[in-house]
Amino acid sequence: MSARRAFLSLSLEEARSELSARGFRPVWADRLRRTLLAGELPVEAAKPGAALPRALLPQLEADYSWLSLQETAQSRAEDGAVKHLLELADGEAVEAVRLPGSGAPSACLSSQVGCAVGCRFCASGLEGVQRNLLAHELLEQVAWLRRAGEVRRLVLMGAGEPTHNLREVARALDVLRTEGGIGPRHVLISTVGPPAAIRRITQLGRKFTLALSLHALDAELRAELIPSQSQVDPRKLLDAADEHAAATGRPYQVEYVLLGGLNDAQAQAEALAQALQGRRAHLSLIPWNAVDEVEFASPGAAAAERFRDTVRAAGVSVVLRRTLGGSADAACGQLRRRRAARLDV
Repeated sequence: MSARRAFLSLSLEEARSELSARGFRPVWADRLRRTLLAGELPVEAAKPGAALPRALLPQLEADYSWLSLQETAQSRAEDGAVKHLLELADGEAVEAVRLPGSGAPSACLSSQVGCAVGCRFCASGLEGVQRNLLAHELLEQVAWLRRAGEVRRLVLMGAGEPTHNLREVARALDVLRTEGGIGPRHVLISTVGPPAAIRRITQLGRKFTLALSLHALDAELRAELIPSQSQVDPRKLLDAADEHAAATGRPYQVEYVLLGGLNDAQAQAEALAQALQGRRAHLSLIPWNAVDEVEFASPGAAAAERFRDTVRAAGVSVVLRRTLGGSADAACGQLRRRRAARLDV
């Protein structure tokens, strides 16, 4: 564990004051932060003719770490997705993934160590939640992914439920908006609910895209898949998502993990299509990625395509997603769990 404080844990005003107290121009704080958020270490930018003075760095490095997260493993998929396992200063670890895109590569970020929601098909919640991430720990995920390549969009769909840590998530997103070159229109925040959680995202007053983790329209089946949400009416979630779309002017995504033999039947596709008709919703179908210790089945390709085609025939916008990272310990939380298993040996 490092005794030095993470430089990005300082606010911009705190960083300016710190430099001023050391006899340097406060404006260097702005440039240091932008350098880090761009995925560059200050020493890499402190070259003759560059923006940062070399005399500044040794003083700060005695008390601050540029990146408190350290990469301990990496897994690369055939489709170009790269998953990074990042160790936190306290020895915990999180995953962050750089997803390729047509002109807009994305960063998939974790918001918590573990997850309290407990979706039965997801690796992230198998051991519960350890703690919330701090804002600078989200920022450093972006920095690490940008060290690997360009990042222009963010999706809060990694480990954790973002609305359980919304204060720190919002702080990080505000920094990225003002200093990191990623505005709200390029940010997607996922939530499993309840409706009040969706409204908390709306109340942030930013034009974030909402992703609703639905996975089943039938309340009984959804409660079986997500026991912590057993009292939540799935249709009330859609109504709250409609409110978000009206407030932001932006359509929302409905995330639906396809589980073979559970939620991929023709009748379920028809019911979901009917529920989404007339809403500003885009359905994202995600074939389930296998998770160690979890006994579900992926749908066959034919079943997944039939589900998509049924929804599309009803006039609903839908995409059957490639399983980005399908050969890279793809299921969220897998890489972290395998690290934990090695440490327990």
